[in-house]
This record gives sequence, structure tokens and C-alpha cells, in this order.
Amino acid sequence: MVGQGTGGHWCRGAALWCCMAALALPRVAAQEVLLPLLRGPVVPPTAKASDEAVALPFFDDFASGEPFPSAALWQRGGATLSGGAGLLPPTVGVATLDAIGADGALYPGAGAGRYPADTLLSRSLLLAGLTPADSVVVSFFYLPGGGGGNRWETIGDAPEAGDSLLVEFFREADSTWVTVWGRGGTTVDSLLAATGRAWQYVAIAVADTQFLNDAFRFRFRNICSQTSTSKPGLSGNGDQWHIDYVVVDRGRRTTGDASFRDVAFVEPAPSLLAHYAAMPARQYRRSEMAPALEMTIANLFSMPLATHYGYAIVDGRGDTLHCYDGGYENAPAFLPDGTYQDAQAHARPSVGYAFPEGEGARSYTVVHTVREGVGGDDHGENDTVRFRQVFADYYAYDDGTAEDGYGLTSTASRVFLAYRFDLNEEDTLTAVEICFNHTLRDENEEVPFYLTVWHCEGGQPGEVVYRDSRSRYPQPGEVNAFHRYVLERPVVVADTLFVGFEQGNNRYINMGFDRSRDTRERIFYLTGTEWQQSILRGSLMMRPYFGTAAMVGVESPQQASGCRAVPNPSSQQMRIEGLPEGSRIRIFDMRGRLVAETRESVVATAAMAEGVYVAQWTSERSGASGMVKFIVKH
Repeated sequence: MVGQGTGGHWCRGAALWCCMAALALPRVAAQEVLLPLLRGPVVPPTAKASDEAVALPFFDDFASGEPFPSAALWQRGGATLSGGAGLLPPTVGVATLDAIGADGALYPGAGAGRYPADTLLSRSLLLAGLTPADSVVVSFFYLPGGGGGNRWETIGDAPEAGDSLLVEFFREADSTWVTVWGRGGTTVDSLLAATGRAWQYVAIAVADTQFLNDAFRFRFRNICSQTSTSKPGLSGNGDQWHIDYVVVDRGRRTTGDASFRDVAFVEPAPSLLAHYAAMPARQYRRSEMAPALEMTIANLFSMPLATHYGYAIVDGRGDTLHCYDGGYENAPAFLPDGTYQDAQAHARPSVGYAFPEGEGARSYTVVHTVREGVGGDDHGENDTVRFRQVFADYYAYDDGTAEDGYGLTSTASRVFLAYRFDLNEEDTLTAVEICFNHTLRDENEEVPFYLTVWHCEGGQPGEVVYRDSRSRYPQPGEVNAFHRYVLERPVVVADTLFVGFEQGNNRYINMGFDRSRDTRERIFYLTGTEWQQSILRGSLMMRPYFGTAAMVGVESPQQASGCRAVPNPSSQQMRIEGLPEGSRIRIFDMRGRLVAETRESVVATAAMAEGVYVAQWTSERSGASGMVKFIVKH
């Protein structure tokens, strides 16, 4: 139902990549498949129990960085927030309506027919005493899911023709909701072809006196449908609509393009490293720093504005280590041509700083700010974006949030997946963390796999240097949760390695896939005789861990194995109590290097350097294994 007062549109003027989960048939590229997510985050109850009314102006551009809408403006519903990476929204942060409810699961009515899904419901607005002459207008921008352009570069699922995005007003007189605007299912490409823009602007007048009271509320509703498939693991959530920049105020128009005096970031803050979101502290070198950053900044006003941009690097103690000052530059008006800030000092700032080498695990916060003139504009949240730069004991390309599921399908009986990581010095791989998504009826828990490590040969996986002797079923946890798999034996690596697995069958396994960083040139798969490079834009949520700490994981190894080291600390020798008969023991230092191997329960420690060690044991009779941490102190 198309309502009153639809205005202009929003775009970049080019194909757009969208970001969120989907419920649809899979998109297949060779044997690679991108799929929707089945589960989402659980929305907590709102902070306020009562419907406390909100005075005008009402504004939310979802730039808070929180995962859920603000309880000060919105009531509980299934909508969730994200930074909007790849969506190019009006300002950083979007609200997404899909088919996953507040409990993190598909709505009970999900099926082939149309059914109500997510709702974004405002608190009551104080409109008593206003008249139609006050020109109260509700405006917002929307974008359908599914993206545009190349199918292998898009995210999410476009609402089908029978699906709808609705805006409804609450009528106090009879306690009913009245549909005042609606949009049928469509695609980004269709909107681009029709309007030249992807994001569409809508303005709706609150002109009927039956709504002008202090009980007025409005809501967005997603009416969607499910398209399923008979192949196990290939069904999930979908039919998304993204909402941004919601404004309700008096003295406004419903016609013409939107113009807001607001200079803002459009996308989340990037990593300062050229290739990784996080990397082991031992592997970091100054050469890992990116030469420059890409910042997307928009001026939503109808004329150019003088803006200031800069960033600061802050350490864990709160001390500022480096400041970049981009000075003042004129930011062109975004509309009508979809122009972002293109001054190099703001759009492509140099990284004139390198983190120190040779230090232990640590993290930094990179704070970016942009403002109009000296005082800034009225909407400060979208003027600041942050990135947490982590140096620990693992590599990560991903940002920790899955927008899709990635997997391989093939008629072949063996399927391999490999992910490239480059080391700067010799190190020891001891564990791998993988984020697996939930699937319909948990079919992917029936897919066995063997952790596998390859040397690099000619830029592709070469010789297998490690393969599990036992299969490990994927273990989906909470949404975006990683599961740690400790290797049966550490693997010493000198330079480049590929980490991944061999599937025990050809069913879809559904790993987390993050769309914020494009690492397709580092993803390889094998379903036949030759390795193929991925063509899907994004990053696998797979993280290799190095050093003994990764072997220990989150559990105490003594508690996990039922064994203990006596005495601990030790100076001359240490005895492991509780070992099964016929156990083989390997001793590793905290770098993961093998320093001793024995079949005796008593281990000589007199010649060992002071420090922390891990004894890894394996029973050759039962196959049981475990670890014991101990300290050598002379």
C-alpha cells in the first residue's frame, strides 16, 4: 500500500553491496555457496518498563555502535543494528528488519506463505496540541536486502514481490494500527535502474488530527516469506529491509530531496594493518601497517561545508600515542550526485605511525572524528567511529560478526577448504578457532571434518603438514561464537601456511562469513583435482592460534586432563600424577616449541630454562589425551 508523501531517493550512483542475513535459495559460484543465517542475537528486554513518551524532535541514525535499538526511543522488537559495512547508508549504522525474532530464532510462522516478521516500534511521541498546520513529518531512508551488481559480491536476500515493508501509525481512538505507507518487495538493482540511487528517502506527513496526541507511535513492519530447499543446511533467514536516519519533527516538508545539516561517517572504522584485523604480537612488523586508510564521509546538507577530520591512537592505559590532523577541507554536498568527501587528507589519510615491535599481547583503540566547522553539528554519534587494534596470539581477517554462511557443495566425496596466513618468523600453530552457524535442524553437526594444515607452494596449498587423526563435528555455539580446536600436535611453521579442513562428506557445513574485509584471494577450495580461488567477497571466520597458550585454551589443563604436576613449581624434576598407562609425553615451552619427549611420568627439569611449560600426553592404549601446565623455577 503506497502512502502519502514519498519524496526523493538515496544512492551512491553505482552497484551496492548489502550486508545482513537472508532467507532464500543459495547463490552458487562453482561449488562455493553463500547462505543466510538461521539464528541472530537475542534482543534483551528494554531498559525501561514503561512507555515513557519522547518529545520532538525524534532522531535516530543507529550510529551508537550498540547491537540493538536504543530503549530511550524504541520499544522491544526483533530489529538489530550493525555498522552497515558495505551498505553505504546515509550515516554509519543501520537497523535491519529480517525474519529472525527477538529470541534469536526464526519466527514461528516462517513458511512458504507470507507472515509478519520483525517490527521496529517507537515509543510514544508528545504531539498533543499540534495541528496539521505544524507540518509534523516522519522521514527515513530504506534499502532492500540482497544488494546489487555481481551476485558473488552481494549480501543478504532481496524481498520477493509478495513481501512488504510497511509503516503504520497508532490510532488511540480505537487502539488500532493504520498503514500509511508501504513498499513491495524489490531489489537494489531495480531501484538503481529506476531512480539512479540505492537508498530511498521517504517522508510521511502526520496530517490527520486522530494521530496528533501524546499516544502517537509509529512502527516499521517486515512482511516476508520463506523459500526453502530440500538440501540439508541450506535454509535460513531472509527478506531484509535496512532502515536509517529516522527523523520526526514539526515544520517539515514531504516533497523534495532530503537535506540535513549533518557531516558524518558512512562506514565503520578500518584496521590500521594492511591485511589483518588482528595478528599475533610476535608476528607483527612495522611493514604490516597500511600506507593509508579509506574513510567514507558524507555531507548531508544541500551545500558544501567546511569540515575537520582527524584520528588518535590510544593505548590500553588511555595514553594517546599518535594524533593525525587532517585539517579543514570543504565537504561537497552528497546530493544530488552521490558525492562523498574526496579530499585526500580526509578520505585517504596516511598512516604516519607504526606500532612498536617486540612487545607482548596488547590492544589499542583508534578513534576517528569528523565535525563541521569548530562546534560540530547536532548529531554527534555519527561523528565518531572506533577500531580496536589487537595484538595477541591469533590472526584474524574478520571483524567478529557473520553476515552470511559460507560452505562448499560438490558431488565429490572429498572437499577441502584452505585459508592463507603469512608469518614473519617461525612460530608454532597449536589451535584453530572457527565460527560455525546454526542450520535448520542442525544438519551441519552431521558433517565431520579433519583439521588440516598445508605448506604454501606457488601461492597455493601444497604439502599437507598436519591432518587430524579423528574427525571433529562442527559445534555451533551462540551467534558469532568461535569454537577452539586444539591440534593433536603442534605444527612449527616458518613462513606462509594454509589452515583449513577436509570434510568427511560433501554436505554443506556453514561457516561464519564476514563481509567487512575482502580476502577472497586468500581463500582456496578443492573439490576435484585443482585448487580454486574464491570469488566471494568477504572473509572466513577462521582464526589460527600460535603458542602454548592456545593449546591450553580457556580451561585449566590440569582440571581438563585429571592429572597434575608435582612439585609445581619444580627445579630438578617433576612428576605427572594420574597418567594413564602407556602414555607418551611431549613438553612444550610457551612458544609452542618441543623441548622434551618421554614415556616416563618423571620429567627432568634441571636443564630447562625458567618459565611456564605444558606437558601434553596421549595414551597409546585408549587414545585419551590431555595437558598439564607446570612451572620451572631454579
